[in-house]
Amino acid sequence: MIHLACTLGNLGYWDYYSTLMKVKDIVSNQRIITVAESEELYTNNINKVLQREISENRIKALSEYILGTDERFFSSLVVAIHKGSPKWTEIDISNTFDIEGKTLDEKSIDFLSSKFGVLSLSGNEQIFALDGQHRLKGLRKAFKDDNTIGELEIPVTFVIHNQKRLEKTRRLFTVLNKYAEKPKGAELIILDEDDAAAIITRRLVTEHPILSLDNAISSSKTGAIPKNDYKSFTTLVTINKINKILFKKTKSFYTKRPSDNELDELYKVSSGFWNSVFKTFPNIEKYINGGNDVKIDNKLISRKSSSGGSLLLRPIGQELISIAYSKFDDSEIANFEKKLVKIDFNLSNDYWKYVFWNDKMLGKELRLKKGIILKLMGKPIKGYNIDNEMKRIYKLYNKIYNFSIKEV
Repeated sequence: MIHLACTLGNLGYWDYYSTLMKVKDIVSNQRIITVAESEELYTNNINKVLQREISENRIKALSEYILGTDERFFSSLVVAIHKGSPKWTEIDISNTFDIEGKTLDEKSIDFLSSKFGVLSLSGNEQIFALDGQHRLKGLRKAFKDDNTIGELEIPVTFVIHNQKRLEKTRRLFTVLNKYAEKPKGAELIILDEDDAAAIITRRLVTEHPILSLDNAISSSKTGAIPKNDYKSFTTLVTINKINKILFKKTKSFYTKRPSDNELDELYKVSSGFWNSVFKTFPNIEKYINGGNDVKIDNKLISRKSSSGGSLLLRPIGQELISIAYSKFDDSEIANFEKKLVKIDFNLSNDYWKYVFWNDKMLGKELRLKKGIILKLMGKPIKGYNIDNEMKRIYKLYNKIYNFSIKEV
């Protein structure tokens, strides 16, 4: 038997109890199970599909977060309770109850008395998670690896499941998982305090002398700059992608916040790349500052040109430059800059046309795009014949490829 301090609430059809439980009480003897582990809500064949939706990688990442992060925090698990004999006991608030020296009025006391209580669970209930199934499995794995986390307290919201009204609980499960949208894209980059790439992205757009300029960053929530945005240089998502290219870390690295010293070193890596780009093409800063008729190598740079403008102003172009940069050692950066400045990034150039641009930006052929920039920079992909690939692309457009891409 466990007794949980609760508040009782109502939202339309549902009465619910908000409380907290120790990790050991959640996971021991599988007191709380996933929907797929329950025989109550769906049939076995649907449960098999639901089980496949649970990602082992996400469970592992959550477990590592719980065990490896002192500032860990979880949003509330939403669980349905049925069977057994859960008992709700109200806590009577005395008429002499006061707050900050003031006695509460009778109406307030009645309201509070109806909301505070104890939910007692005997252990013979079946409880399944409607929202937070990955968190639940992450807690199980973390507790198995280190049972000292058993005393940690996790917020839990209980709803009472009526066995005769399955469709109501199914609908709640759907609403919680379909409409409770998780942060993603630029929003996640802004919020994430563990992902080193996101942390450095925010630092760059706050501290870097050029990336912190007003027009440097688009308001886009994705990696693409909107078609009607002719002023912005890049996006948060693009900078974040570039960070991950430059840092060369595994996925698990981004689940736990590095030390401040490590973050400082990563910032040096990322800012070093951008400093190199802006040093090679100083007129980009003029573009960001709203300059008119800004030119690079005597050619106007823009994104609204009928010819596509400059690849330097396209997120994909910036990502590819970072890939090339990552192939050069620290001692070779001067050589990187020397080669980079020789490349014509106008999208009407023969070696970008039909690969990146044909009256609009083209999204496929990522390996070929990488291959072109690396070949131009003298770091070709081994065993990859660029000219054969270019012949194939040109043939798709009924064109003849009659030149060769060479190192600049």
